[in-house]
Amino acid sequence: MSHSRKRVLVDQSVQGALAKRICFHWVVFFLLSLLCLFSLEYFLGDPTLTLGGHLSVLWNKYGFFLLLMVAIIPSFVYDTLKLSNRFAGPMIRIKQSIRKLADGEAVSELKFRDGDFWCDVSDDFNRMVQRVNQNQENPA
Repeated sequence: MSHSRKRVLVDQSVQGALAKRICFHWVVFFLLSLLCLFSLEYFLGDPTLTLGGHLSVLWNKYGFFLLLMVAIIPSFVYDTLKLSNRFAGPMIRIKQSIRKLADGEAVSELKFRDGDFWCDVSDDFNRMVQRVNQNQENPA
């Protein structure tokens, strides 16, 4: 199955946690980068400059880099969410199928999309469904 998912968020709790985590890591990296650049400028730059002067030099040297860093965070989050679809989507489908099976409803064979993680889990699930169906047809 090669259908691509239309939604970016298929499991809001899992994917939301991933998005928060990547944003947190990005903020830490960004702040440490700023601290490093400021320290280098302050201790190795012109000693006659004021704090504002050092900040002005930093902005003139690295302003474009800082704007670029801010601009790429949405693509980081989006890419992480798209990647997480490859494991969140299959788990949503397995949960739905387990719920149907537990409610006594017919469950069709699970086949995940190309590139999804845990395809072996769908194979095991399908074997389990076949066994349950056989036991229902031939009660002991």
